Amino acid sequence: MPGAAELSDDIATEVARRIANPWAVPVKQRPERVPAQGAVRAVGVDVVDVARLGLLLTERGDRLADRLLTPLERALCAGTSEGYRLNCVAGRVAAKEAVRKTLTRHGAGVGWHDVEVDRESGGEPLPLLTGRALEAFGAAGLTGLHLSITHDADVAVAVALAT
Repeated sequence: MPGAAELSDDIATEVARRIANPWAVPVKQRPERVPAQGAVRAVGVDVVDVARLGLLLTERGDRLADRLLTPLERALCAGTSEGYRLNCVAGRVAAKEAVRKTLTRHGAGVGWHDVEVDRESGGEPLPLLTGRALEAFGAAGLTGLHLSITHDADVAVAVALAT
């Protein structure tokens, strides 16, 4: 076992070296980063202004709604009030964009109908992928997709996490 004098000399030498050139401190080598199973590999976030979307839907009518939403989503958003309908549509538009962002470079060409937002039995949003979105999901090596939608202060916000 080294003596106290030897440890002190080693420490003094290291301190002097760091003072002389503090940027030359060796950086530990990182192991290659491999995501753990179930680890978040991609995040997508989107925000939609509900009032602005409402104006666009008023101007362009059913053609825009048909372009943005699948028949299932239109049925889910057919609520008792205009406010409910607009918030529902805005949430789904934000959710679709958030999901597309998790697909990163693989998501080019993913259309509005390639991502569908259904509901779980408890009301939670359930992302369903078809067509190009499903192909991009596989090409990105993703295995799971989680989605959350919220509404506040006339905006809809969606976050998608891909594993």
